[in-house]
Amino acid sequence: MIPKKIVNELIDVDVYIYIKNISEKFSGTLIRITEDDLVVLKDKYNNNTYIPLSEIDVITERR
Repeated sequence: MIPKKIVNELIDVDVYIYIKNISEKFSGTLIRITEDDLVVLKDKYNNNTYIPLSEIDVITERR
């Protein structure tokens, strides 16, 4: 699991998120982390995706 402190530093940053055992990546702006440890990601169509912090394998900044 990625430490919550590291994810908090990426709030309002465009990121790619890779989830364990899934070949697809999610991309968007990291909006916040909920009290239930869900990462909220907003994509280019303004849709919010909720991803459990425990399932995130890799987070990288988009450039």
